[in-house]
Amino acid sequence: MNSETLPRAQLFAGPRRFAREFTDRFLIEDWYRVPEAMRRARLIIRFGFLGVFFGLAYAAFYYAIQHYWGAGIILICSIGFGATPFILRATGRIQFSGNVLTALMTIGFTALCAVEGGLRGHAIAWMVSVPLCALLLAGKESARLWVVIALAVVGLAVAAELKGIVIPITYDPAWHSLVDSAGYLGLVAFMFVLGMIFETGRERAFRKMRDTLAELGESNAQLVLLNKEKTEFLGIASHDLKNPLTTIITYAQILERSYQPSEVPTISKAIYTAGTRMRDLIVNLLDANAVEEGRFSQKIERCNLNALVHASLEHHQLNATRKRITLSVPASAELWVRADQSTTIQILDNLISNAVKYSPHETTVRVQTSSRNGHVSVAVQDEGPGFTEDDKSKLFGKFTRLSAQPTGGESSTGLGLSIVKRLAEAMSGGVVCESEAGHGATFTLSLPRWGEPARYTP
Repeated sequence: MNSETLPRAQLFAGPRRFAREFTDRFLIEDWYRVPEAMRRARLIIRFGFLGVFFGLAYAAFYYAIQHYWGAGIILICSIGFGATPFILRATGRIQFSGNVLTALMTIGFTALCAVEGGLRGHAIAWMVSVPLCALLLAGKESARLWVVIALAVVGLAVAAELKGIVIPITYDPAWHSLVDSAGYLGLVAFMFVLGMIFETGRERAFRKMRDTLAELGESNAQLVLLNKEKTEFLGIASHDLKNPLTTIITYAQILERSYQPSEVPTISKAIYTAGTRMRDLIVNLLDANAVEEGRFSQKIERCNLNALVHASLEHHQLNATRKRITLSVPASAELWVRADQSTTIQILDNLISNAVKYSPHETTVRVQTSSRNGHVSVAVQDEGPGFTEDDKSKLFGKFTRLSAQPTGGESSTGLGLSIVKRLAEAMSGGVVCESEAGHGATFTLSLPRWGEPARYTP
């Protein structure tokens, strides 16, 4: 592909990147935190080197036609223009550097007027650029001063012309038309390039502001979400912790006031159930906080997934038996995964516990393992109410309350699935759900097979 077939943006991308990197060498770190300071500093730096480019071109032209005074004036001003970025870097004073550039322009154009015939030369026209450059480079306060100075210089030239004072032309008059033509054409080009530099800086500043506003919007949305989670957390703490605490206090009072040995099994079971609910809630809240802050440590090792499944099923066999739910596990060969053993047990406990919790009495919960595409999966299928489309859209969110309700009076914090998803992803795995309202749900945990790359694709 040649340069003629390249898109314009790609064609000029290299020079633009070089110009930006070269310009940024003169910037001070503090300016990166102030977009307006950064914009104006870049403008001064580029304006300085722009002046060098124009100045050397005109100095060479003047020297060629033996306009030595003009060539000398422009060469001296060009050196000053080229030194300004270094002055900016050394002093760190943006307004001062902008005023230096404006002063060089004013002095240079005034000197050229004095050697090129005053109003009869082109240099006087360049004075129109002084107030504009002062405004862009040094700010409004400085621009007010420089517009007065520029008007004064032009006024003196006009007064001299009106009084008949002849300001000499110090080069061969035969070149006068060519010098004026070059001067006016150069003024047009200079103003255009100056405008382009300003517009480029403005666009960059606007993009920076837009990106900052977008980041601020995201931060605000995150704050709203965190505030909502805090409110929901307080609701859980006040409701889900209050109820079991009330149960424990009530049965403690019963034991104190009317102790009957025959009531001990019932009371102890109620206290145990309430205490377990509180413990599970607190563990979930602590796990959620640890996952959010990246403090949840894991030990990745070679694990037998089928053994972990059977261990988790034993944890929930009693609850399943109480609801006359059958836990079905087809026989399968050993499947080895890269995972943290305790974390995997925690995930399986949550999925199997939910399946038992939301399944009607006298149904079946099926747990099946399989292997494909470098991953090993565990599918937990229940015969519960399933999930609506609205439920599925917020299934793995924190503190989410779904339409399905436990069938045996069990409690739910709405934290479990969000923790499950984060823990699975931390082990380079994942969790997905397939469900239709009224037809149960299947949650599938996938983990990397031992010896395979830790990569998960749902």
